Amino acid sequence: MKTNPFCLPDAPAWLEDDPIQQIPRLLERLLEVAAHAPHLYETLPWLKGMDAWGLVQERFSELIFPDTPPSPQEATLTGFFARVTEPIAKMVEALYASRLLRDTSTVGEILSRMAQDAGREALPQEVVTGICASLVRRRLDALGQEPIRPQAATWKITWHPTSVWVRSPMGVKKPFLVLVTDEATKKILAFRCTSDPPNPTEVSLVLYDALVFPSSAERHFGWHLSPPTRLCVQSPLPKAIQLAALVWRIEVEEIPQQDCAFLQTLDRELASRTLDPVHYLRILDRACERASGYAPFLAKQRTVQKNGWCVHPYNDPLRHYLGLRELLPSFPAIIGEDGTVEWQGWHYRDSEEDVLRYFPHAAVMIRPSPSTEATISVYWNEAILCYATASELQHPDGSYRPYWFPYPRLGE
Repeated sequence: MKTNPFCLPDAPAWLEDDPIQQIPRLLERLLEVAAHAPHLYETLPWLKGMDAWGLVQERFSELIFPDTPPSPQEATLTGFFARVTEPIAKMVEALYASRLLRDTSTVGEILSRMAQDAGREALPQEVVTGICASLVRRRLDALGQEPIRPQAATWKITWHPTSVWVRSPMGVKKPFLVLVTDEATKKILAFRCTSDPPNPTEVSLVLYDALVFPSSAERHFGWHLSPPTRLCVQSPLPKAIQLAALVWRIEVEEIPQQDCAFLQTLDRELASRTLDPVHYLRILDRACERASGYAPFLAKQRTVQKNGWCVHPYNDPLRHYLGLRELLPSFPAIIGEDGTVEWQGWHYRDSEEDVLRYFPHAAVMIRPSPSTEATISVYWNEAILCYATASELQHPDGSYRPYWFPYPRLGE
């Protein structure tokens, strides 16, 4: 829904001509949310003392006995939401019940800027909060379609210096390897090669690789995110992984550096050679495949080849699974006058609600998707604002080309 709802002043009211049960059901949903989140009573103090069943009885009494005084509960509800039109309610639903999980203050800010753009008076934040509270069940339903299912396993994230000489723009160096290993099977689920000791971002991204690419190599993003129930991370523990673990409700432990017999054996085999970076990655990948039957680097390449030239936005795991966005690095950006975010030569727009055009010149943080250069997540005031797609890579049907070149050499 891209039309600004505040540009439709003659639209019908949200609670106008409702069926006999619509307003009582609205009250029931609000009371249900307040029972689990009592702070809602602070925002909607009139909700205290309300009774949904009592409202149903009052409405039936009005039908049977026309002289019955109007229901005070219904008058309170309709008066509180009097300025909410049907298009505004649908826009709040599109913003709040999406899988991006925008918070109520962000939804309120978007609506406020929409009203300002249309020259209308904005809705009070408590009214926006009330609409959002009535949509909590729908929001949970949308989120529950792609559940996160932790697997009973322990993964280790460690990094190790190597003794192999690898060419780089800075000369010949001995790289570092970051590994994600299943403790029980010793299977290497993902690795990344760095020229220097890895920073927290590189450690977090290798966990993203371990979560996404093993599944996507088998299926076309039609999978469930399966983090381990226990994660052991070499010190220092990145904050991004701590945040993701809180979302997934898994145990995280900080461990000291450990030796890796697999890498030590490979280092001895390559001791007399000087390799190009991609050649070294392929040799390492082949060694992983011989040891455990899985080649992490090849899985990345097969995912890109399977996606090809046309990917639907809903196939990006970042749109479906909580916690993944926390693992990504963030970069500052500015929203342009036309509602685009320019970054690394691409121009990104929100192709769904087009909310970026209401934030001209606003400073934001972006998190690029590791699976494609065509999409980013945009954050404003430390909260998710939208999911944006590069207009240069977007097809007319809403799908996009994941890379400018079809098969990049991932991992470089």
